[in-house]
Amino acid sequence: MGFLKELGQFAGEVTGKVLGGTVRVAGELTGSPFIKEIGNGVEKATINTGKTVGQLASGTYDMASGVIRKDNTTLDAGLADIGGAVSNTAKGVVVSAKYVYNGGKDVVVGMKDEDMERVSSGPRI
Repeated sequence: MGFLKELGQFAGEVTGKVLGGTVRVAGELTGSPFIKEIGNGVEKATINTGKTVGQLASGTYDMASGVIRKDNTTLDAGLADIGGAVSNTAKGVVVSAKYVYNGGKDVVVGMKDEDMERVSSGPRI
């Protein structure tokens, strides 16, 4: 069910632009490049979430349709979409964990060495 994928992506893009744009405007008003970066990160993450939700919804629909109609091709397509959504989510978790580890390490080492530049470079999005 391709339209569910497209709908998920569209919803993610719209929501991402609204949320991310709002945060970017706050960064502009405060003169903070860090807040602008957060806005960019919010937009990207929200778009990706919309894509994943659309893929999961499409896969669930196709899987159920395949079971009901006893159509193995549709069932397999649904399972592939669900597997893709799970895989993308798992990859996102790994990337996030690496980010948290590396950013946290910079903060801790920077504090230990009294290097405020390194401390402030840790939590980047």
